[in-house]
Amino acid sequence: LAVIHNGVRDIPRNMRADVCADPPRLTMVARFEAPKDHELLLRALAPLRVFNWQLDLVGTGPLERAMRALATTLGLRERVHFTGQTTNTAEELRRSQLFVLTSKSEGFPRSILEAMRAGLAVVASDVGGVSESVLQGETGFVVAPGHAPSLTTALAQLITRPELRYQFGQAGRRHYELNFTFEAMAAKTM
Repeated sequence: LAVIHNGVRDIPRNMRADVCADPPRLTMVARFEAPKDHELLLRALAPLRVFNWQLDLVGTGPLERAMRALATTLGLRERVHFTGQTTNTAEELRRSQLFVLTSKSEGFPRSILEAMRAGLAVVASDVGGVSESVLQGETGFVVAPGHAPSLTTALAQLITRPELRYQFGQAGRRHYELNFTFEAMAAKTM
C-alpha cells in the first residue's frame, strides 16, 4: 500500500503572504454549505473582538445569507468580509496573515496545501486528513471539530503573536515544499 498525497503547483515568491502585517487578515476558503462550519468560526471569533483583525470568507453557497445575519448578530459585521467566489485563490491568500478551515468533515483539503504554499499558519478542524497536512504546534493548530473554545484559543494565539504566525508559516512552507508539491505527487505516482 502506498499513500500519495495531493500536491499543488508552486507560486512565484511574490505571491507569498506577509504574515506579520497588522492587523491580521484571516481567510477561509470554503463553500457556504455542509459540511463546512462557518458558524463555528464566527462564534469562536466573537470573544476576540477586543483584538484588531479582519476575516475574509471566500466562497458562495446557500448558507451565506444566514452567516451574514449571524455576523451582524455577533457584532462582527464590520470585520467579516464576504468576498464571493474566486478563480484566484493564490491572490486571496497572498493578502492574508492566517488561514482557517472549520469543517465537520473533510477528505484531504487542497485549500490547506495552498495556504501552506503561501507561507500561512493554519488553524483547522481535526477531521479527515487535516492532521496529515497540518502539524500540530509546528505549522498551525488542529482543533476539535465543533469546539468553539479550543478554536478561540488557537486563533487568539495567532492573532496576537505575529512571530508565531511567522514561525508556523515558514514551517508550513517547508512542509509544503517537502511533501505537497505537484512534482512530488507526480513523481510518486510514476
